[in-house]
Amino acid sequence: MKLYSAYFRSQDPFKLFSETIPVYDPEELSTDGALILWGGEDISPALYNQDVIHARASKHPSSRDLIEATLFNAAVKLDIPIIGVCRGAQLACALSGGTLYQHIQGGHHQDHAVSTFDGQTFYTTSCHHQALNLSKVGHELLAWDKDRTTVAYTDKDIVEVTIPEVVLLTESNTLAIQGHPEWMSPTTPFVTWCAHQFKERFM
Repeated sequence: MKLYSAYFRSQDPFKLFSETIPVYDPEELSTDGALILWGGEDISPALYNQDVIHARASKHPSSRDLIEATLFNAAVKLDIPIIGVCRGAQLACALSGGTLYQHIQGGHHQDHAVSTFDGQTFYTTSCHHQALNLSKVGHELLAWDKDRTTVAYTDKDIVEVTIPEVVLLTESNTLAIQGHPEWMSPTTPFVTWCAHQFKERFM
């Protein structure tokens, strides 16, 4: 299986794929691969029908938002699996019918423990101030922040939530990972666990 890597980045965080191909044009995708969407700046809340409440977000979708949304939609149409990392997970959640908490109190800017659906605990590396809101999207919650809940903000509500860390978005065949496996060794337990989740479902 090939890995089509959005936004000119060429990296396989799981060491699972036969080759990694940077992709910009959705016509370059094919049914013999998977698409990965990477981290970066906040996506526009316009993509999930909210008003902007944080200075880092833009009222209008950026060119990157639009390019990656086109790639995502093409991948869904081809019925190929998608991996979303940090911003990529958030974009996939929004485009699958979910929303985001636009800001979480304190953010996540450090290594922290996550609990998994199969009873394990791992450490992951994160750098984000938003979080997935899964209330309106089909999903399987695979891992979550082990040690704390946090105050989270939408454009209308303030709630206390446990941060989802790894989620299968069932409507788009997306493995959404809030942390950054590419910043960690491929042999790190969290990364090998994520790789196993992908392999079990899509390879």
